[in-house]
Amino acid sequence: MERRTPSFTTNNQAIPPGNSAATGRQGIYNLRSNSLRQRVHFREGTEGDHAKPLSSQRRRIQEFQKRWERIKTDLPPQLTRRHIGMISIGGVIGTGLFLGSGAALHNGGPVGALLGYMIIGTVVYCLCVSIGEMIAFLPNVGGVVGLADLYVDPAFGFSLGWAAWYNWSVTLPAELTAAVVVVKWTEWHNNLPNAALTVIFLLLATLINCFSSGVYGEFEYYFSAVKVLTIVCIIVLSLVIDLGAGQSHPVLFSHWKHPFASEYLGIDGGLGRFLGFWAVLMQASFSFFGSEVPGIAAGEVIDATRNVPRALQRVWIRITLFYVGGVFCAGLLVDRNDPALTNSANSGTVASSPFVIAFKNAGMHWMAHFVNAAVLLSAWSAAASDVYISSRFLFFLARCHHAPQIFASLFRYPSRPPQDPAAPSDASENDDVLDIPDLRIQVVEADNDEDSEPRDEEDKAQSGQEKPDEALGVSVEIRPASEGSSSVEDVSTAVPTPAEPTHEHEHETRTEGDVEGGPRERKPWFVLPLFAVLGSASMGLLAFLNSSGSGAEVAFNWLVAVASVASLQSWAGMLFTYIRWYQGTVYAEEKHKHNTHDGQDLTDHPQQEMIEDSRNVIAQIKRIRVHRHWGQPYLAYWAFGVCIVILFTNGWAVFLHTGWRIADIPDEKRPEYGSDQQVTDPVSIFLSSYIPIPVFILLTFGYKLIYQTKMVSVEEMVFSNMEVNKAAQQDAPYETTRRRILGWLLVE
Repeated sequence: MERRTPSFTTNNQAIPPGNSAATGRQGIYNLRSNSLRQRVHFREGTEGDHAKPLSSQRRRIQEFQKRWERIKTDLPPQLTRRHIGMISIGGVIGTGLFLGSGAALHNGGPVGALLGYMIIGTVVYCLCVSIGEMIAFLPNVGGVVGLADLYVDPAFGFSLGWAAWYNWSVTLPAELTAAVVVVKWTEWHNNLPNAALTVIFLLLATLINCFSSGVYGEFEYYFSAVKVLTIVCIIVLSLVIDLGAGQSHPVLFSHWKHPFASEYLGIDGGLGRFLGFWAVLMQASFSFFGSEVPGIAAGEVIDATRNVPRALQRVWIRITLFYVGGVFCAGLLVDRNDPALTNSANSGTVASSPFVIAFKNAGMHWMAHFVNAAVLLSAWSAAASDVYISSRFLFFLARCHHAPQIFASLFRYPSRPPQDPAAPSDASENDDVLDIPDLRIQVVEADNDEDSEPRDEEDKAQSGQEKPDEALGVSVEIRPASEGSSSVEDVSTAVPTPAEPTHEHEHETRTEGDVEGGPRERKPWFVLPLFAVLGSASMGLLAFLNSSGSGAEVAFNWLVAVASVASLQSWAGMLFTYIRWYQGTVYAEEKHKHNTHDGQDLTDHPQQEMIEDSRNVIAQIKRIRVHRHWGQPYLAYWAFGVCIVILFTNGWAVFLHTGWRIADIPDEKRPEYGSDQQVTDPVSIFLSSYIPIPVFILLTFGYKLIYQTKMVSVEEMVFSNMEVNKAAQQDAPYETTRRRILGWLLVE
């Protein structure tokens, strides 16, 4: 097909079409460079000082948006608000409430356990509102990990992405181990070994993820609805028992005579009570882990700009009420020194669940089996959510060239011609992108073009020289001047919205051959990142550590500690990203509000351009403030501080042991740790509590060393021209009062 090179105008001078592509490209680059140099900061009186950093940041945001649009084209969003809300609840309400609440009650007492879960609930609230504010403004850059890359440091986004995949993938074997421990409590567990049970649960969790995300969302919606109704029934029945049902007299608050634990790890007095309460915080953190799922999976949510913030605002309330209400009822019904709770507090079996103990004491033995079934369903549902989220993280990391490219491939049915999974899905860098019906001229700078100009040194320092992200190229869009205009609209520094797919593209897929008249196929109705799903599910093989009988409980405790530390790292990284984001918005508002006053000299074209840009920034800041909650940024400071303190103090108990070492001396007897110490292997606890911290630091600085990235300063942050695709948004349906109530409960 003949390649047409239309002419365009700049400063009333026409650039005729020529035979050399380099001539046209050179003119475009000169136009871009000249327009960038005209962006002047009036307050400081400088000219062009901030042009290059801001242009580089705008280009990076544009690349992220276009990359995510290509990912959404290949893996289209199929999750609604009710899907993503129930996936969050399904991923959070696992074994933490049913099994972990017993250990929390034993360590902290009824009031200590309640306060611990309430404090972590406030952290989750701060986390959700912070993530919701960022996602509502910029949902199409890969979620929180992409925002960390754009507004903190590319190396930080790289490490946060792998840390997020790590904690979700490690949580999978923890849930599988918990499921095996639950089955051991039943009467028929002796007929099945632990390894067989692990295989069964792992296959079920993987199988449910071998469907498209829409089908998985429906499965998870109904499974989570069952869990929600189960918890509501347990809480209501617990309150009925507390008022005297099945008892000779009402229990009320008789177990609150000793609100805190009298000692912890042999330490008495006020210090022992405080340390017992502090131990609850780590257990509660693991229980609440997963509340941020709507922000993580924003790329697969339909109309993420509105649905993700609403889901985040509702999910944390439900989860907090369920957990706080459940722990409150557990403290009412069971004494922390109950023999059943004391003997099995460290075993992790259903016998240690305070709800099972309460129902047995009330003579409701059938409810014990009901709770056992609920725990089993919760573990399976949470394991399925772990596979889903971790596989999507791995898929996106591969698309960003941060993981092996095999995980970026997609399995489609009906299939379409194969292509490079890392390449753009709609058009490559060498396609005829000049033939666009709306007469827009789009020039793509490919890395392998010999005649393309290299970037300046500041752009290389900002985005990282030879960074894998740059392999996707840079798109520059130039619009012809309208009639009567003497200049060309400067859009080289703007971030255009991704082009909307045509109606034909939405319903048809072209095959190889003639582009204009070749045969066509139906749009694939089944799209799945199969290798990413299998790669993430393979982490569940770690659950085979429990195949040696009594080692199941030890493996569960170790995996819980690793997953808890990883989840706290992710929370802290997300909150730090918001703090930097907030600082950038404040700086941008202070910088541009003085340039929007009337009375400026609008005859000067650069000054007029700067005023329009400042007005655009102020309008975007107002749009951000619509989703900003009261108390920011102090909410984020509070949550970030709590996460950091817990992160560095969660393994303090191992330092109470003297003489422990990380290696054994040959022919020397290994020290034995008594059961009264509650830390059976301090070396294992120490490594699982603190090894994720240096790993995260090494990933960050290793990436910075290789790609020479630097931290994005507040002066370089861009908050203008972040337009959301209006066609992707859907009008909110009319809701009656009854529908609102049901929707609030079931994330309708």
